[in-house]
Amino acid sequence: MNQQAIASILLLTVVGILSPGRRLRTKVQSAYSHVMRREYFQYTFIRATLNFFPTLPQDELSQAVDEWESSHGEKGEVFTRAEVVDFMIDIVGLNDTEPLGNWRILEPSCGHGDFLIPIVKCLLQKLAKDRNVPEPSALADMIVAFDIVKKNADETRNRVKKTLEAFNFSNKQANSLANQWVRHGDFLQANIAGVFTHVVGNPPYVRVENIPKTLLDAYRSQFHTMGDRADLYVPFFEKSLSLLENDGKLCFICTDRWTKNKYGRRLRKLISEKFSFDLFVDLYGSDAFKTKVLTYPAITLIRNRRPTATLLCHDPVLDVQLSQVIRQALLSGTTHEHPQLQFRKDVVDGEHPWLLGSADQVELVKKLEERFVPLENAGCKVYIGAATGNNEVFIVDKSVTLEKSRKLPVITASEIKTGEIKPRGRFIINTYDKDGVVDLSEHPLLEAHLTQYEDQLKERHVAKNSPSAWYKTIDRVYPERARRPKLMIPDIKSELTVVYEEGRFHPNNSIYYICSDEWDLHALRCVLISGIGILFVHTYTTKVANGFMRFQAQHLRRIRVPLWNSISHEMRSALIDAGKIGDRQRCAEIAARLYDLTSEEKELLSDC
Repeated sequence: MNQQAIASILLLTVVGILSPGRRLRTKVQSAYSHVMRREYFQYTFIRATLNFFPTLPQDELSQAVDEWESSHGEKGEVFTRAEVVDFMIDIVGLNDTEPLGNWRILEPSCGHGDFLIPIVKCLLQKLAKDRNVPEPSALADMIVAFDIVKKNADETRNRVKKTLEAFNFSNKQANSLANQWVRHGDFLQANIAGVFTHVVGNPPYVRVENIPKTLLDAYRSQFHTMGDRADLYVPFFEKSLSLLENDGKLCFICTDRWTKNKYGRRLRKLISEKFSFDLFVDLYGSDAFKTKVLTYPAITLIRNRRPTATLLCHDPVLDVQLSQVIRQALLSGTTHEHPQLQFRKDVVDGEHPWLLGSADQVELVKKLEERFVPLENAGCKVYIGAATGNNEVFIVDKSVTLEKSRKLPVITASEIKTGEIKPRGRFIINTYDKDGVVDLSEHPLLEAHLTQYEDQLKERHVAKNSPSAWYKTIDRVYPERARRPKLMIPDIKSELTVVYEEGRFHPNNSIYYICSDEWDLHALRCVLISGIGILFVHTYTTKVANGFMRFQAQHLRRIRVPLWNSISHEMRSALIDAGKIGDRQRCAEIAARLYDLTSEEKELLSDC
C-alpha cells in the first residue's frame, strides 16, 4: 500500500469518527470504500476502522439487529449434514494429518454448532496427539464463532462446554472457553481483531428483500461486493476473505449463484484479482442440508495466495476417500485421471460469469423442458453444413472455372464470426445431383479440376469406402437448402452467435443452420439470442479449450420453444422486430414474457 493511500485512509478514518451527521458519514464511507477497492486486502492492519463509522449510529444498528433477531423474518438458518461438515473440515486441512502450527479458526455463522463442534473436537484431538495441551487461557483466541440469533449462540456455547468437559476440562475452564469462542452478534457489523488461518462454515442465504432495510443500507455501504440484488452470503464472503492471513483458507458451502449471476460479479472480480479459487465441488442433486432447499449448493475452497488452476468436482460422494483424493490433487496439481475431478485454468474470469455448471440454470432448463417442445418439434429443422474432406480442393474462388451447376456460393464460420456476413466470394463444389454422385465424364471442367488432386483425394476415408466415387465430398451438398432463408450458428464460439441469411449461401461444416416453414426466422433469432439458446447449449454441451463451447446440432435441438401458432399476434410482431434489430437485452425482455419467467429466472437469462 503506497503512502498516499495510507494517508487517505487515516484521514477518512478520523473524519468518519468525528463526523456527527449521517449524510457526511455516508459520504466518508463511500470515499473510504473507493480507496479500499483500489488497495484491497493490503490494508489488514486498518480494516477494522470501517466499524468505527457505520452509516448509522451504532445504537441504531444494534436496535435493527435486535429487531431482526426477535422477528420471524428469514435469517438463512439452514443447517448442514454431518457428512458434509466432516468432508469440508478434511479438505480445508483441519484434520489429523495437518500440522497444528498457528491455527486460528473462524466460523462466521455457527447456528447450532454443526461445524464448530467437529472443529473443537479436531483441535482437541490434535493437541492430545501432539501431547501439547496448553493452559486454557492459551486457547482463548484460537476460535471465533458468531451467530446473530441468541438462541443459536446459547445452544452452541452449551455444546462446546460439554465437548470440552468430555476432554477433561473443568467446568470453569469449559465455561470460560465456550464464552470466549462463541459470540452472539452480527458478524458483518462486528469488530474482529487479527486474522485467521481457516474460515469454515455455511453463510446465511437470505434474499435481499428479506433483509431489514436499515441493515441492508449499512451492509451495502460497508461491503463493496453487495451490489445489485446480492444476497446476504455475499458480504459474508467479502468480510471472511478480508480476515484471512497469507495462505489462509476459506471453505464455505452455499448456493453457487454468485459464480454466474449479475449480483456476484463484484465478488468474482475480487476473488479473481486477489485470491486463488482452489476448489469447486458441485453438489447438484445432493442432500447437503438437514432440510430441503430451493437451490442446490456447492462447496468452495478459496485461498489467500496467488491464483492457481481450479479443481472441479461434479457428482461427488462425500466420503473420506474422496476428501483424501481432493487433498492430494490440490497438493500435487494433478487429478491422476480421477473421473470426478478436473483442473481448469479458465474458470476464474474476472467479473464475468464462471462456467461451472449452475444448478439454477439446470433447474430452469428442466422447467422449460416440461412446458415447451424441442426446436424440431416446433417445425424448426437443424442442419449441419457440408463437410468436404479437403477444403483446399472443394472450396474454391472465382478463378477456378467449373460448370455452373457444379458450384454454389459457400459461407464458413470465419465469415460470420462477428455476427454479420462478410463473404469472401468463394464456392463449394457440388459433386452430387438428384440421382446421387455425378458422373465426372459429363462435367469435363469439374473432372479437370478434381483429377489434379486424385491421389490426394483417394487417401480420404470416404474415398476408400467408395473407390469409384473417390472425388465426392463427405457430405452431400443441397442447392435447395442454400436457396432457403436460414439462421446460421458457428460451431465453436464463446457465445451463441445467430446470423440471418436470406438464401444465397450453402454453409460448410463449421456452421449449423436452422430452416423453418412455421416459425418466422427473425422471431426465432430473437429467442435464441435472448439467453434461451445459450442456457440450453451451456447445460448440455462439452466445453473445449479456452472456455469455448460447441454449438452442435444435438445441443441446439434440445432448445425448447412454444409452437408458433400458440403465440399471440402482438407477441409475434415483438419477436420479429427485436430479432431483426438483434438487441440482446431487448430480446431477453421479450423472451421473458414469452416464457413467463420469474424475476430470478430473468436474471439467469441476463447472465447467459
